[in-house]
Amino acid sequence: MNRAVPRKIVAGFGLGIAILVANALIDYRSFVTLTEATDAVQDGLRAKDLLKEIRSAVSSSEAGQRNYILTADPNYLEKSLKILESTKHPMSELLERVVDADEIDKTKQLQSLIDARTAQFEGALNDVQAGRKAAALHAMTTSESKRILNSTDDLFERFAELQAGLFEHRTEDLQKSSRRALTTFYVATFCGLILLGLVYYLVYRDIEERRRAEDRLRIVATHDPLTALPNRTLLHEQLSHALANAQRYDRKMAVLLIDLDRFKNVNDTLGHEAGDIVLQTAAQRISDCLRDTDTMARQGGDEFVVLMDDLADLAPVAGVSQRILNAITGPMIVEGQEFHLTASIGISVYPQDGRTLLKNADIALYRAKEKGKNNYQFYSAQFDNYSVERLLLEAGLRRALDRDEFTLHYQPKVDIASGQITGMEALIRWQHPDLGWIPPARFIPLAEESGLILPIGAWVLKTACVQNRAWQKQGLRRMRIAVNLSPRQFVVASLPQDIGAALKDSGLEATDLELEITESMAMNNPEQTVGMLRQLKGMGAHVSIDDFGTGYSSLAYIKRLPVDSVKVDRSFVGDLPRDRDSMAITKAVINMAHSLRLKVVAEGVETEAQLRFLRDEGCDEMQGHFFSEARTSVEIPALMRKSLRIGGPIFLAERRRRAS
Repeated sequence: MNRAVPRKIVAGFGLGIAILVANALIDYRSFVTLTEATDAVQDGLRAKDLLKEIRSAVSSSEAGQRNYILTADPNYLEKSLKILESTKHPMSELLERVVDADEIDKTKQLQSLIDARTAQFEGALNDVQAGRKAAALHAMTTSESKRILNSTDDLFERFAELQAGLFEHRTEDLQKSSRRALTTFYVATFCGLILLGLVYYLVYRDIEERRRAEDRLRIVATHDPLTALPNRTLLHEQLSHALANAQRYDRKMAVLLIDLDRFKNVNDTLGHEAGDIVLQTAAQRISDCLRDTDTMARQGGDEFVVLMDDLADLAPVAGVSQRILNAITGPMIVEGQEFHLTASIGISVYPQDGRTLLKNADIALYRAKEKGKNNYQFYSAQFDNYSVERLLLEAGLRRALDRDEFTLHYQPKVDIASGQITGMEALIRWQHPDLGWIPPARFIPLAEESGLILPIGAWVLKTACVQNRAWQKQGLRRMRIAVNLSPRQFVVASLPQDIGAALKDSGLEATDLELEITESMAMNNPEQTVGMLRQLKGMGAHVSIDDFGTGYSSLAYIKRLPVDSVKVDRSFVGDLPRDRDSMAITKAVINMAHSLRLKVVAEGVETEAQLRFLRDEGCDEMQGHFFSEARTSVEIPALMRKSLRIGGPIFLAERRRRAS
């Protein structure tokens, strides 16, 4: 583009603005002048009307002979007095409207004469009421009374002449202002036309570029910049149009709401740039699974929407949904790392599910996630109850910390060889004010999804440290308190500083704290996990791998991690010693962990047979209801002070207590 064009445009607009400003100032001044002149004329007309009203009132108060009153009738005197008093308001308004000095002076003179006339009436009325009629007639026929009447009439004549002259002058001013305003309008119009022509000439060559810019803005306003898919705004337009067509032509349609499972972990571990690549890849894979007539949009974040309209039946919906799930689960390589994602899909259809398709698909999506993710679910009206309950839980969860509704219970860890309690695992419980006790399995996933797990996890860490230190001050022997870290907590860069602050505030030694992470968390990004665990170990804390055996790793990965122990998942322990596979896996875990100098903790031990098997295989510690369920903090000291031996009286006493 020619560099001179922008300069001309700037110059043209500068000139145009100058002209507009000048015209605006002229128009404003003309408008003010015209307004002032108009107001003056209106005030003159109103003053004239007021003067007539006052003169009429004064004349109405006269009786008898021409220029004075000759009567002793008290009713007439009272009536005339009221008429004179009625001139107070017009006189007050007249004084507000006159601006000329002569007008003001004559208005004040007129007020004085009317006041004097009123005083005469009041005096005469008092004489009549007192029986002095002669005195009353004398008061109304004196030379002073006649002078007041003559002066009033003369003043009315001179006031009228003065107003006539002023009104003529004000009318001339109004005519001049009108002509000036009309001239200004003509000038402004002429200058505006010149400006319009100048600007049109300067921007004519730039019209095509402007059109292209508008097209780009339109695309930006209706499409997602990352995936180039229609955005939420355009989606709602397309959905409304599709619903109208489906209703008009008696066709079916479906809405698929697709959410990438655990996508937050991608951003947290690989960064947002890698997350953008994953979103673009997922969008392309979903698009490849659709029919030519289907519409796809990005709802926001990691959610996509597919609109399948003009359907004769719903058979294609399930097929498309399954193809999308299969496509998403294929391996993705980002920044040289291969990983797998899954997706969950919620589906609602028209006309079965009504017109609130997005809302119903969202409810079905949460149902799909509740069923373990990586599946699709059709909406059902019974899901509404689930949605209401979920909203109630989430709303309550946001206020639970402030309302002090969380408590910690503590489950002992017992050394299998000695029977001594070696530590406690802190387990959170929620007492909802309306729903009662809510198990962690119901609210922890919701807390993870909403991000509330971060403040909740911080509260658990702080409370557990404070409680362990309190037990020590009570004289109990030192032991480790175990705290579970959530996936979101573990990827927060400030986790070591947060743990250090909790230890410092509570006065607890780092060696008396054990941090548990799940196997899937450890294997999600091994390099990052190693770095984080080294920082935690450097502080002196113990680290344990929880739920071991349920993920996709092996002890070949565990040997790279700076951990102290592994916990055999309760799903294996629960089948001991009946299931051969569980026995083989448990033996392998114990042997391999010991070869790596790691302790092995079995969780979920509930029977004597399970305990005997674990003891025979050399398992180090156990945890479960066979010894004790999770207890409140006030119950722990009594339990700690007992001498515990496997098979001894304390175990038997605990078992009898639970049986009763």
